[in-house]
Amino acid sequence: MARRLALTRGLLVLMTCASLAACDDQPPLEPNHCEIETLGKLPLGRLHNIPVVEAKIDGKPVLFLVDTGAFNSVLFAKNAKSLDLAYTGGMVHASGAHGREEEPVVRIDKLDLGSGTTSDHLFTLTETMAPRSPPSQPPIVGLLGAEFLLAADLVIDMPHHAMYLLSMRRCPYVTPYWKGTIHKIQVDRDEGINKIGLHFTINGGKPIPAIFDTGASGIIIPYGLAHKKTGVTRADLKKDRSGTGMQAIGDDVVTSYYHEFDHLDLGDFRINNARVIIDDADNLDYALFGARFLQHTRIWLTTKDVMYVQHVSEMQDAPPIPMSK
Repeated sequence: MARRLALTRGLLVLMTCASLAACDDQPPLEPNHCEIETLGKLPLGRLHNIPVVEAKIDGKPVLFLVDTGAFNSVLFAKNAKSLDLAYTGGMVHASGAHGREEEPVVRIDKLDLGSGTTSDHLFTLTETMAPRSPPSQPPIVGLLGAEFLLAADLVIDMPHHAMYLLSMRRCPYVTPYWKGTIHKIQVDRDEGINKIGLHFTINGGKPIPAIFDTGASGIIIPYGLAHKKTGVTRADLKKDRSGTGMQAIGDDVVTSYYHEFDHLDLGDFRINNARVIIDDADNLDYALFGARFLQHTRIWLTTKDVMYVQHVSEMQDAPPIPMSK
């Protein structure tokens, strides 16, 4: 879910260390060539394609959506009523696919993320989004944004139900410790707005600029951009299924069309029969490369302008990373 806020903060995490062999342009021949520090290892599920992780706030079990497209982490006011939130008095302006809103800034004393912990972390509080929590599960109280997720190497492995936050300071040119075919995708990390930019093509057409946004359920393209890059017309979209229920910041009612193309290429990673959401709102000049493709892939998003992708059919190992106990 793409968001942009005038708010920054640090990431304080207690680290658990693990020694692994995985550095340089090729995997090293000798074991323990470098150290990977594990900042967080979390069980991973999904809700409407969006990754969901388990956590604790002041000891209370909760769930968070994993949202690389959000500038910062956010709490849903309706779902976080039972939490002890300290209002800071600060306010921020948030913008999204459906408009803008003003959000208060709150502080949480302690946040446990699997093997990692952070204290006195700041969140914004939104009134416009409140996804329903799965039955018999803790409440989905918010989303983890880019100030968390992009501060380290991020591994999302949906087929193996695991997410990792890894410090690669001793491995500046990491190659994933994965067997099988691995696709190397160039990305653009814009630290000023906490975004991961990339480009993809549809049916061999012109490159489409996008943000890697795991908070979006699918690949979403504004109509104007889709028409310019793919030639799709409103007459074509009238033949597609449509709806107005997509959640995003703002109160604007926007129609979304569910269109299928022959194929989509992200670098040398191809998605056949690519299902794309074409959004009638034209307030963005880029697409959102959302979480749908994560159902059958794992990604390793590095801090070095590279994302590695591997489809489940190409995987030859499990679990995703050989973590030490």
